[in-house]
Amino acid sequence: MRVLQTLIAFSGSAPPQLAVTRRLVERGHEVRVLAHRAARERIESTGAEFVAFQRTVPAMDITRRETDSLRDWEAHTKLGAGVRLLKNGVLPFVVSPSRECAELLRSWPADVVVLDWMVIGAAVAADGAGVPAVVLVHCPYPLPVEGAPPLFTGLRPLDGWIGTARDRLLNRIATRVWTNGLPLVNKARAEQGLPPLDDWAAQLLGTREICVMTAPELDFSSHGVLPPNVRYVGPAFEPYPRRWDSPWPDTNTDPLVVISFSTSYMNQRALAQRVLDAVAGLPVRALLTTGPALEAQALRIPENARAVAFIPHRTVLPHADLMVTHAGWQTVNAALADGVPLLCIPDGRDQPDNAARVVACGAGVRARKSASPGRLREVIADALKDPALKQGAQAMAEALGRSDGASTITEKLEFLASSIY
Repeated sequence: MRVLQTLIAFSGSAPPQLAVTRRLVERGHEVRVLAHRAARERIESTGAEFVAFQRTVPAMDITRRETDSLRDWEAHTKLGAGVRLLKNGVLPFVVSPSRECAELLRSWPADVVVLDWMVIGAAVAADGAGVPAVVLVHCPYPLPVEGAPPLFTGLRPLDGWIGTARDRLLNRIATRVWTNGLPLVNKARAEQGLPPLDDWAAQLLGTREICVMTAPELDFSSHGVLPPNVRYVGPAFEPYPRRWDSPWPDTNTDPLVVISFSTSYMNQRALAQRVLDAVAGLPVRALLTTGPALEAQALRIPENARAVAFIPHRTVLPHADLMVTHAGWQTVNAALADGVPLLCIPDGRDQPDNAARVVACGAGVRARKSASPGRLREVIADALKDPALKQGAQAMAEALGRSDGASTITEKLEFLASSIY
């Protein structure tokens, strides 16, 4: 089977998709991945062939302030941040990627196209070439759904007629916002000899399958009226070392608190420092993973804390008692897959939505980004003592463990390809 895959090299969005890439290669399939040059090493490590975007698309190196092309953290309102995300992170991936995918499909005919839901142009190209397409969703289901609040509102479901009216209104607004991309979608479709659409979402909804890479219990949209081609397939994780060498002596049995903020730059240094100041006054071991967006030398590290540049979350999480995080979707899925409760301190993007889902399933608590060290200390101490949070996290571990997303998607693709011939 030949698979043309395309994705955005976007911090937490890439790992679950690359887990699928790796599984396809392991099963003996030919895989070419169209992506940013920044993702080359990660893609080639899966055994797939890397193809770089050639036309004008954002570089999407969002790990550092000076190279970040989204810059949504500069906005002063949620609406402003959302507009920047749409303008800089979604709309550029319609026309140019459609052209490049179409050219690749002509020179290297694939049996199926697998696309990041944000690279809508790949769905257009697949449509034009008559090749079935499967969409990978690496966040909560992103399209408006009747019976659930839309993504990027940070809201939890609300019972009764008030909740119904609220969600209908907000879904109409969300649909109008997404409609800003419709002229670009129709431009790309015209170039591929396709008729125009009346609805932006129709391009994604017209694919063979939309695979949401989590468990339905963790997503509000699963309780609404979903299109028939939407499937929850479970999370997908890249391989990780099972052994963790603790930097503390074996005699130190204090609770382990893992602190991890976004691998993308979101102006999070002040928040990281407040969290470190908070744990300094607690009988815990605190492990901070700085990633590329934080510099350990710029932080005051208390005696009971250690800072490391990187460690796979699922290597250390089996030893953890609590995770303090910005609530990135992959971090949430990783922590809950190991039954670890979360303290969510959302910053932007889909993080408030993710935090709302964690709280709703009883697997964590939430604090404001502006919370003081004293307040954060109280919340962390209370979370560590609350058995209900551990029970909620363990229940989610069971739900997330039912299905391996990478295997499920690979099997779906194999079945799809075999049914064509």
